[in-house]
Amino acid sequence: MEQKTLFKLTLMLTLACINLTFTKPTFSQAKIESHIFSKDNPINGAISITLPDGWSTYWKFPGPNGFTPNIKVLHKENLKSFNISWPYPKKLGPENFTYLGYDNDLLLPVELKRLDENKNIILLLDISYGICKSVCVVLSKTLTISDTDDIDYLVLDRLLKSNNRVMMTTGLGSSNKCRLKKLTDSQYKIVVENLLMKNSSSIISVLFDYEGNSWTIDAQSFYPKYGRVEALLKLKEAKKSKLDLENVSLIYLDNRTAKKTVACVS
Repeated sequence: MEQKTLFKLTLMLTLACINLTFTKPTFSQAKIESHIFSKDNPINGAISITLPDGWSTYWKFPGPNGFTPNIKVLHKENLKSFNISWPYPKKLGPENFTYLGYDNDLLLPVELKRLDENKNIILLLDISYGICKSVCVVLSKTLTISDTDDIDYLVLDRLLKSNNRVMMTTGLGSSNKCRLKKLTDSQYKIVVENLLMKNSSSIISVLFDYEGNSWTIDAQSFYPKYGRVEALLKLKEAKKSKLDLENVSLIYLDNRTAKKTVACVS
């Protein structure tokens, strides 16, 4: 009897060890929600991503080592336009494998415009995004945004106090020298130089940004000694799409305040 009991106990311990060996590591899932701040037209709100402790996520142009977030509209009602603003990112990751992203909870300001003032807006989004710690994981979430939701004053207060949101547009770029070199039909190199960026000790970081879904920005570099920022612009889809320089801008940190300016003066 004792031998049978000992055998059962040994078997249970062995199975437990096997289970521990082959069980995948778990972590707290990131939480993604929508919030409404006003019900006028346009409607202002935000998408929040709450990260597990020690995890980070990617900017919309994270660079070659990151996962580019994908936001797809699944369904819309009474929606004229929809725009998402991204806060200024940090350079994260180990040496030689860095990416642009965020290591704190993220708030993405959104703006929605109605087609008909007398009808409500409904927007259904499919959002795919990556989070990283010792490993990187791609998550997906279906999110509904509607102006029938209650106004979230607590999240609005958090947004107003955040120091990495792009707060203003400036005239810094009016003196930019912009050069665009075509490498292939689907790739350009863009270089912008500005003496004010060169001579300013307060401007500590500069990045290109692009408004639209046709092109992505890769391999960004800022050289404060020369007041120069450069990057690669890559066509996202196989079909040809004209590069509109009016959609290209510079975002920069001026005394740790995120600002925006034109990249190439027309």
